[in-house]
Amino acid sequence: MCGIFGKFSLNKPLDHELCLQQTDTLAHRGPDGAGYLWANSRSGDCRVSFDRAEPDAPRPDGCDLFLGHRRLAVLDLSPQAAQPMSDPSGLYWIVFNGEIYNFAELRRELESQGVRFRTSHSDTEVLLMAYWRWGEGCLARLRGMFAFAVLDLRQKQLFLARDRLGKKPLYYRVAPDGLVFASELKALLADPGVPRNLNPAALAQYLAYGYIPAPGTIYQNIAKLPPAHFARISLNGHQQVTLKRYWDLPAPDPAAPARDWAEEFQAELAEAVRLRMISDVPLGAFASGGLDSTLIIRQMRWLTMGPVRTFAIGFPEAEASELPWARRAARRYEAEHFEEIVHPDAMTLLPRLVRHFDEPFGDSSALPTLVVSEMARRRVTVALSGDGGDELLAGYTRYRYAQWLHHLCSSLPRTLRPLALKTLARFWPRSWRGKGIISRAGQSPHHLYRALMARDSGPALLNPDFLGELTGNGQVHGFFDRAWEDGPQDFMSRLQYVDFHTYLPEDILVKTDRASMAVGLELRCPLLDHRVVELAARLPQHLKSKGSEQKVLIKQLLLPDLGPEFVHRRKNGFQMPLRQWFAGDLGQVVTERLVNNSGPLADLCNTAAVSALADRLVKGQQDLSEDLWRLLVLSEWLTQVHAGG
Repeated sequence: MCGIFGKFSLNKPLDHELCLQQTDTLAHRGPDGAGYLWANSRSGDCRVSFDRAEPDAPRPDGCDLFLGHRRLAVLDLSPQAAQPMSDPSGLYWIVFNGEIYNFAELRRELESQGVRFRTSHSDTEVLLMAYWRWGEGCLARLRGMFAFAVLDLRQKQLFLARDRLGKKPLYYRVAPDGLVFASELKALLADPGVPRNLNPAALAQYLAYGYIPAPGTIYQNIAKLPPAHFARISLNGHQQVTLKRYWDLPAPDPAAPARDWAEEFQAELAEAVRLRMISDVPLGAFASGGLDSTLIIRQMRWLTMGPVRTFAIGFPEAEASELPWARRAARRYEAEHFEEIVHPDAMTLLPRLVRHFDEPFGDSSALPTLVVSEMARRRVTVALSGDGGDELLAGYTRYRYAQWLHHLCSSLPRTLRPLALKTLARFWPRSWRGKGIISRAGQSPHHLYRALMARDSGPALLNPDFLGELTGNGQVHGFFDRAWEDGPQDFMSRLQYVDFHTYLPEDILVKTDRASMAVGLELRCPLLDHRVVELAARLPQHLKSKGSEQKVLIKQLLLPDLGPEFVHRRKNGFQMPLRQWFAGDLGQVVTERLVNNSGPLADLCNTAAVSALADRLVKGQQDLSEDLWRLLVLSEWLTQVHAGG
C-alpha cells in the first residue's frame, strides 16, 4: 500500500520544496521509500528522483507538473518497481495506491498482445500498461483495491480512478490556478494557500451520520473521488473535469436457474483469499471473533502449510468483548494467536486518531481498529479482515428490524401504526431510542430506514449561522435518498444496496483504511472482492436471511467446524463500550469539555443544545453515547486539524 500525490500549476512555477513536503505527509502510508517526478506538460520533458536527500536534482525548465509517491513495499521489492513509473516512451506516468490481485493474469494477456515488461512481477507496471493498452476499459478487468493517477503527456490530461467499493481514498481540488490530488486530505492542507472554509452541509451530515459522504469533504472546494468512478482532467489551461461511474452493484435475479450456490460462493471466496495471500512480506489476519473474520481464517488455514497469525482485541467489560469467541476460532484453525485488552485510557489515542482521519469521523470503533492494527503491524505487514460480510449476506440486526417495520407499516392502517410501533419499541436496541422512528410511522419505508441510520437531531446541534446556510434536507440526506431510489425493488436487497453505497464506503472502509495505514499495515478484504460481491448480490434471499436467522450461508459453512453455540449466538458487533465508559468518571470529564462556552465547539455548535444532550446522557434518560462521541471527535478535530492550519 502507498500514498500518492500530484500537482499541476497553471500560472506560477511549482514550489518544489512544498511538493516534497506534501508528498511526505503521507510517509505513514509508505514508510519504505519515496519517488518524485517533475515534468513540463508542454514539452513533455521529465525528471524523476527516488532520493529525498537530493532536492536540487536537475528539473525541467518550465516545470508545471509534479507526481509524488510514498511506498509500502509488499510485492516486487526491487528498485525497478519504484514509483512514479513510466511506460517505455516516457509519455505515460503512474502513481498507484493499492493492489491488483489478478496482475499475473493481466500480464500474460498483455504479453500475448506484444507488450514487453521491464519488472519481474510488479502490479504497478501491469496497471500502467493495461491503461496504455485499453484506456478506461482497463478498470473492468481489474481485481483489486486501488486509487491511481496516470499522467498522459500525449493527450495532456490526468486520469484518476478509484476501486469499485471505495477501499482506497482519493482527494482532489481543482482551482483556476491548477489542481492537486492526494491519498489523504492532509497532503492538500499542507499547502498554506489552500483555503480551509468549512462546509456547512458536510458538518450537518457528520452530525447526522457520523461521516461525510463523497464527493463532499469537510472543506468547501475540496472533493473526494467517489467509489467506482474515474475522472479525466484536462491540462490545457481549463482543468475541465469529466467524472464517470464505471461499475455498480448488480441487481438480484429472481429468475436465475437453481444451482449449488454454497459451493460456488465457497469457491469464489477461496480464490479471493488465495489472491490476497500473495505477498513478499509477513501476513496475518484480524480475528474479531465474529462469523466473517472466522470464515476468512478458515479459508486461509486451508491454503497454508503453517499456522495463520491472528490478532484480536477485547474490552474489560465482558458483555462487550468477543475475545472468548476469537480464541475458540483460533484454536479450531490452529492459529498463532495474539490479543490485547482496550481500556478507557485508550482515549489518550484520540488526538492521534483524529489527525490520521483528517476529517471528523464519528465511528467509535475506529479507535480499537487502530489498536489492533498497531498490534498486528509489530509482527506482519499485511493482514486479511472479514469486513463486508454484513453487507453481503444481510447480517446487520437493523435489517431484521427494518423488515419488521416495513411489514408492520404496510399492513396496518396509518392511525394504528404509532401504537404498534410503541409496543415494538420495547424490544428495540437501546441506541435506537430517541431517533424519532415512531413519529415516522406514516412515512415511507425509505424514511423509516433513514431514521435508523441517521440522527435528524444531529444537525440541530449546529449554531443558527451554520444551519442558515443549509437550503434543505437535500443537502444533508440527498446522497442517502439517491441510493434508496436507485436500489432494487426487493426490500432486503434495497437495504443492502443502500449500505453498499453509503455506510460501507463512507464509514467501514474509511475506518479500515485510515486506521491500518496510520501504522503502515496493508489490510485486505476478501469478502469485498468484486466477484464475491457480484455473486452474493445474486444469491437467493433465503441464503442471506430467513425469518430471524441472518447470514444463513456463512453459518452453514462454519457450523460443522464450530458448532451451534458459536454460529447461532447473538450478534455483538465491533464497538467500544461507550455507554459504560461514559457512565463513569470519563463521562463527566467529556461533558464538561463539550459544554465549555470557551471550548472549540463554542463557535460552531448551539451550546445550549449540546448541554441539554450531555445532561440527558448523565441522567441516564437516553443512550446518547454515540452522539457524545461525535461531538468529542469534532471538538478534537477542530483543535488538532482545523486550527492547525
